[in-house]
Amino acid sequence: MHQKTVSKLLGVSDCLRIESNICSSEPLTSIAIIGCGASGVATLASLIEFIKNSNYQKYKINIFEKNSNFGSGLAYQCDSDDLLMNMVSSTTSIFENRETDFWEWVVDKGHQMGSGQVLSGSGVSPDGYISRQFFGLYLKDRLQDAISDAKKINVSVGLENHEVIDIKRRNQYFEVADCAERVSRFDYVILCIGNIEPHDMFKLRGKSRYVNNPYPTNRYAMGIGRSDSVGIIGGQLTAADIAVVLARQGHAGPIHFFTRGSNHPLMRCSKEKFELIYFNLKNLEVIKSRQFGEISLRQALRLARKDFIRAGVKWNKFFNPVQHSYEDWIRHLLSKGDMYAEWQNFAIASDAVISNYWDALSTSSKRIFMNKYHRLWMCKRVPLPVHTYLKIYSLLKAGILNHQTPLLGIEVRDPDKFVASISKADCSGESIKVECDWIINATGPARLIDGNSGSLLLNNLMKSGLVMVNPFGGIQVDYETSMVRRGGDKVKNFYAIGHLTSGTYYFVSSLDMVSMGAKRVARDLVGSYWRSINPMESIRKKQFGVENAN
Repeated sequence: MHQKTVSKLLGVSDCLRIESNICSSEPLTSIAIIGCGASGVATLASLIEFIKNSNYQKYKINIFEKNSNFGSGLAYQCDSDDLLMNMVSSTTSIFENRETDFWEWVVDKGHQMGSGQVLSGSGVSPDGYISRQFFGLYLKDRLQDAISDAKKINVSVGLENHEVIDIKRRNQYFEVADCAERVSRFDYVILCIGNIEPHDMFKLRGKSRYVNNPYPTNRYAMGIGRSDSVGIIGGQLTAADIAVVLARQGHAGPIHFFTRGSNHPLMRCSKEKFELIYFNLKNLEVIKSRQFGEISLRQALRLARKDFIRAGVKWNKFFNPVQHSYEDWIRHLLSKGDMYAEWQNFAIASDAVISNYWDALSTSSKRIFMNKYHRLWMCKRVPLPVHTYLKIYSLLKAGILNHQTPLLGIEVRDPDKFVASISKADCSGESIKVECDWIINATGPARLIDGNSGSLLLNNLMKSGLVMVNPFGGIQVDYETSMVRRGGDKVKNFYAIGHLTSGTYYFVSSLDMVSMGAKRVARDLVGSYWRSINPMESIRKKQFGVENAN
């Protein structure tokens, strides 16, 4: 197979390989990482760390990325500066237990003092919000760092600028096929393919002015006329991003947020440590020990409610639909938004335990939670940066943006016109018709996947049966290792990280959860190979309780 050594990571257009020389006749253990966004970078960094601390370092790692955005991926690629991270710069990182890593990187790039505040050379402060594309530069740098660290221990890392379209299991190895009709063999495969496209719920895909996947916004935003009427399905962070981008380019036509209800998002508050007194692992383990490893949904919610009370939040009132209009709700947040700070701190603290609680629920309890609470929880779980909300408020005051609910449906009137049906508030059963030139789907990544997921690879894997759908989101994976499962069996040496694992771990959207998943996979992968070549040593470690010492 053709190979060439390169040093430049940005703007990759062909199949690239960055390889270190390994002078050994011993076969290398080969690993394929499919996808090179935040989860791919975190996975590579975790692998190198575990390999470094192991007694076996004969690895060859290839990372496949279908776009040229190695490191930044789809979420943090070059796009509008108005698309902000929803965490402040000092609490943003792809490494577990290193939440200040991004800020340390910023300071390393140069900083200055101004008005008693530390600013980076780019004008970023610790309590400021940075653009997603700026965070993408950090990811690219951390990718370079991981490759440099790999070279120091003679681990080969190759970057392949091709889309993987299929994976086959062949006895003890995998065949990875890419769009260039090349087939490569690997001992291990890790899926880091990111988010699944939103569901096209109104069957509009293929219409010239319908956008099903809203990122990157610069792919279509400039094509929207200044006076065009734009309908955005959704009212959360993605919808706000699109409205802000349109406002930046001087949009004067009407912008509509179409939602099913009035569960408006919160505004990001300053982060403080919150100790979980009730909804914690200790109480979970006590209940599981009495109930054959399970916890009922009622018991889990009762524990969560007790910590809610400590956070000063009334459960029923908090999750009820907002009675204010969107504009009044933002005005309320701008004046009294801090009253929700403790809830947000509780929600962030719950990230460390929520997958454990989710795993302990029965199938029927999970189904009840998804039907009754999931959408309400997620509406409140992902707040908007205050800067974004201020811009949204300005659009509402100017009469450009309006919120329409509840959305009943959207149909095509002619090739360039859409008509949204909104139920009247008078319970008459009649609907209001809103005409739009554009419709943009901002409902977020699809949790449930099917044979039309928008990913050729995923479609092929489901068709062949190598992966199976999890009814609560993504694909089936093993809870302890993130190894792909087919029914009751693990697909040995085949792993998944990120959005594809949402049915197993429930909440996987934060960078913290990505880094935890990367560490889990790296630990199992490196540990499994060591156990396979040193079975007696593995038994000894288990006997003395040092199996995961690294």
